[in-house]
Amino acid sequence: MDTTEHFKIRDGKGKWLLREVLANHVPRNLFERPKRGFSPPLGPWLKGELREWAEHHLTESNLEQAGLNVEIIRNTWAEHLAGHRNHSVRLWSVLMYQAWREKY
Repeated sequence: MDTTEHFKIRDGKGKWLLREVLANHVPRNLFERPKRGFSPPLGPWLKGELREWAEHHLTESNLEQAGLNVEIIRNTWAEHLAGHRNHSVRLWSVLMYQAWREKY
């Protein structure tokens, strides 16, 4: 193992030097743990910053033009906005399809 490799991997752990420097500033338990996924906060975004954009794609006419079930999607959107259920994943799929349709 060359010198450069010695700083990159030690004791079977990659990025050894980076971890040692980081440990001087951050507790190890914050960065020495298994990887985990990250989900963006779609629910709040759809009610806030993205609401106007979502409303545009979820209008009755836009949904009809796409051949989608207007009643189900509009009810799902209303439930989401009212806070009854977080339908962000379902709605996001529809919104991505609608955004794709609009562009292509």
